[in-house]
Amino acid sequence: MISITGTITAFFLVIYLLSQNRSLATAMLAGSVLVGFTATDNFIANLQAFFPTLLTALVDPITIQLVALVALVTVFAYIMKETSLLQDLIEITRYFINNLYLTITAIPSVIGMLPIPGGAIFSAPIIAPIGKKMEMSGARMTSLNIYYRHLWYFSFPYMPSLIIASSLSGLDVYTIAAMHLPIVALMIIIGWLYYTKTSVDQTKRPLAEKATQEEKKNKDNEDKPSAGKILSVLMPFIIVLFPPIFLPIEFTTSLIVGILFVIILKKNTFKLRMIKDGFNGKLTLGVLGIMIFRTYIENSEGVFNLTELFMEAGIPLLLLAIIIPFLAGLLTGNHVGAIGIAYPILLVLFNDSDLYSLWHMIIFSSSYFGYILSPFHLCNLMTVEYFDTTLKKYYRDLVIPFTGTAAGITVLSIIYYYILNG
Repeated sequence: MISITGTITAFFLVIYLLSQNRSLATAMLAGSVLVGFTATDNFIANLQAFFPTLLTALVDPITIQLVALVALVTVFAYIMKETSLLQDLIEITRYFINNLYLTITAIPSVIGMLPIPGGAIFSAPIIAPIGKKMEMSGARMTSLNIYYRHLWYFSFPYMPSLIIASSLSGLDVYTIAAMHLPIVALMIIIGWLYYTKTSVDQTKRPLAEKATQEEKKNKDNEDKPSAGKILSVLMPFIIVLFPPIFLPIEFTTSLIVGILFVIILKKNTFKLRMIKDGFNGKLTLGVLGIMIFRTYIENSEGVFNLTELFMEAGIPLLLLAIIIPFLAGLLTGNHVGAIGIAYPILLVLFNDSDLYSLWHMIIFSSSYFGYILSPFHLCNLMTVEYFDTTLKKYYRDLVIPFTGTAAGITVLSIIYYYILNG
């Protein structure tokens, strides 16, 4: 019981500290201490395991890689901005995509196909200038960035969470992707309706429309970007994003190479201070705090005891299939972790069911929502930090598109129910 109380209390403590504008690192470390001291019902054992768990978190290769990745990403983005390559990329994108909304949604969506931890920080600096031109608030840019960044989690076959789900469920990854494809289509439609209709204050809409008309007029007067310019602008992203997918290279290594490439390419405008100014120590420490918190959660009995408590209470299977994965995603802020917790516990309950694939979709979707909404989700925290907004404002902005998506999945589940029972 102590572990359950500690986990739930730590969850609300972190949220409270963040709402009081405490630093991300402070909030996460406070939550980690509470979870660590209440990991089991044996307080002495908790004390004995506290520092070894902390050391495990600090030396974990994933922690080291992620902290280095975030530090390098912020430097890379800053140098791209200061050397005008980011602005060049925006201009080229807008030249070929004659719509501001398509541009600002396409960028996080495309980057979202790449399995980068905290990948929203890649797209945030790119869409920021477009969002400001469209009169978007920091919360709206955060909401849009997160929504489209995670659009393909349901159906892109190379997503780690989809691969893990396939492995644990025994369902073919392409079968899962095909079954989830209507969800992706639904999210595209809902996102388009929501972000195009409500992004600009109605009192400012004439100004936004005028700006769009001016963009079209300016485009007609612009020369088509040369192939050389397009290549020079895209090459840093190609160097950073694609080699780790096709070669045994870490993203941190490709980022270092990408930064060096930009320095050489823009040697006339590059200044050494850009590396120092681009390093975001506050964000980097925050990420370290998240990874420490995650380790304490994984070594605590809290999440598992909470799950057992729900099952022993005789809660209906449908509610279990919704609540357990949602809480796992919410408490871990990690989709792969949420699937790793929820699938082994729940899928055994449905092994003999003719609706096995439908139960899988419900569990996967629920874990996705918990993960996306988690205050410990790396993309949420980094994007909120980048756009200088708050989790409260971000959640408020995300309510409508996510409620619509949840309603759509409910309808789709009913349709699949009758198809599979047919």
